[in-house]
Amino acid sequence: MKKSQLGGLGIAVALVVLGKHYIRDASAEDLGWLLAPTAKCVSVLTGSHFVREAGVGYIDRCITFEIAPVCAGVHFMLAAILALAIGWRHHMITWRAMGYRLATLVAVAYVATIVINTLRIVIAISMHTHDLSGSELHRMEGVLVYLGGLCALYAIANQRGPVHA
Repeated sequence: MKKSQLGGLGIAVALVVLGKHYIRDASAEDLGWLLAPTAKCVSVLTGSHFVREAGVGYIDRCITFEIAPVCAGVHFMLAAILALAIGWRHHMITWRAMGYRLATLVAVAYVATIVINTLRIVIAISMHTHDLSGSELHRMEGVLVYLGGLCALYAIANQRGPVHA
């Protein structure tokens, strides 16, 4: 493995460690960069109306559902960064290519987090409105959606297309 590939994987791991440190005490306001677009997408797809509530996150009182900091999807985003870095490692053959891939994977992980998290919350709302909202069932639904999303990201990233230096 080339030094640039090891460096890319090392930086991805460092991003995850820093991300875990950041979210440890993150409030709803701190996570607005993920919560706001997710709440907007969920509202559009479900016809619900989530509004920001300081210190809580986003709430739709009509359907009695809350998108709280724990629902932001940061853990998924951090896992997505690793999945993409591992999948794209064979493209990181130069330091320049590594830098390009790292910048790209952060952007892709962010967008994928909003998309996958929106899907997860839309399903959770459907389960909630059909009285299928037990905490274990909700957790299992999240694991399955997130796992599927991570597998898809890795599979896409691991495609061996042209390598750019």
